[in-house]
Amino acid sequence: MDAPTEALAGYAASLTYDELTPEAIHGAKRCLVDAMACALGGSSGEPIAMARELARSAVGVPPSRVLVSGEPTTPELAAFANAFMIRYLDANDAYQSKDGGHPSDSLAAVLAIADATGATGRDTILGVVTAYEISCALIEAESVTLGGFDQTLHGAIASGLAAGKMLGLDAGRMGQALSLALVSSVPLRVMRDGTLTMWKSGSSAAVTRNGVFGARLAALGMTGPTDPFLAPGGLAAKIGYAPELPPFGGRGGEFRTTRTNMKPFAAEYHSQAAIWAALEIRESLVGEPIAEVAIHTYEHAYRRTGSDPAKFDVRDRETADHSMPYVVAAALLDGAVGPAQFTQARINDPAIRELIAHTSVSEDPALTAGYPGRLGAGVEVLTVGGRTLSAVQGDPKGHARNPMSDDELARKFRDYADGVLPPAQVESVLERLWSLEREPDVRAVIDSLIAP
Repeated sequence: MDAPTEALAGYAASLTYDELTPEAIHGAKRCLVDAMACALGGSSGEPIAMARELARSAVGVPPSRVLVSGEPTTPELAAFANAFMIRYLDANDAYQSKDGGHPSDSLAAVLAIADATGATGRDTILGVVTAYEISCALIEAESVTLGGFDQTLHGAIASGLAAGKMLGLDAGRMGQALSLALVSSVPLRVMRDGTLTMWKSGSSAAVTRNGVFGARLAALGMTGPTDPFLAPGGLAAKIGYAPELPPFGGRGGEFRTTRTNMKPFAAEYHSQAAIWAALEIRESLVGEPIAEVAIHTYEHAYRRTGSDPAKFDVRDRETADHSMPYVVAAALLDGAVGPAQFTQARINDPAIRELIAHTSVSEDPALTAGYPGRLGAGVEVLTVGGRTLSAVQGDPKGHARNPMSDDELARKFRDYADGVLPPAQVESVLERLWSLEREPDVRAVIDSLIAP
């Protein structure tokens, strides 16, 4: 077993609930509240209906269930459908360092095994912390995009080890779970280039499914390559260097459930600061028509959301929520960036398309120099009447240095659950999630998330 595999698998196998700090436990519950909000909000998406139909084609023994609709299926297909649901709106949390990613994708792996095994709330919290530690430590240690892989590759490893934690695997079998998940998951970066498709969210679901599959196989004794990172054909050779893992939470480091970045808006994370700046400007517009919009941001955000011509000719919701010109235009025109801004009717609206045609995005070298330690964006609006309005936003609301409060997360949950669950049921689910450590069987929590 190579050194990175041994370190990751050993940590995942040995971490105990008693090692968790109160802050880490509360952070895990915040992550679950946010992710379940996103799942509820994304539950009516077109690709989610496809994932549910696929889930109905198989039944696990014991079964896991699809969130919201409650179909019994295999743990792998439950993880697939639920991760798709969590990711679909692009409103789930994000973590940035050498690479980027969405650690909450792997919560679907934790919940799939918790549902199949009847895990306690404490076991589930421990699985959540494990998922975040693995996912975020890898994001800090290496950039898989250098090898042409999608960032979701880290999610395969985190899902495999988090599922293994829920299954009680020892370090040896954890290493096999990691290997099986990693070497069988090769998501390519092309899925985020140009006009995006449903698979922008589906990739997260696929690697989460692979992680669960690898962990279940490892539990039965299946073996994989012993050196998935450092062998000549391993991951390190593909990206050009071996990862240097940072200290894990509770083993010399702060737990990472307290360090993830939440999203107030359903848009690519690097657009959040620009959205806040646009909303600030809107307060001073008082209905004046806009002539031109200029957005200034750091290089990573520019490259991801504002440099591609497809981001200025948006035709679908997948491209829209990854287009800085689109989400800034929506913020200026609507005063909001949520599910209503990503309907096909709004995407096709001539008013928003006209504003995008008069929008530019450019890199600000000063903002680039501060990334990833600091985030920020500036927006400048020229009105038809000749007024110039500008705003600059630093770390956006929801960033770990500028966090959403528990009340704000609960409000996001209520907003996304509106029309999916009755109000009384929404409050019951929130109460159970905030007190998850007291749940004797998480299946009851999943019951409470099923719509009437």
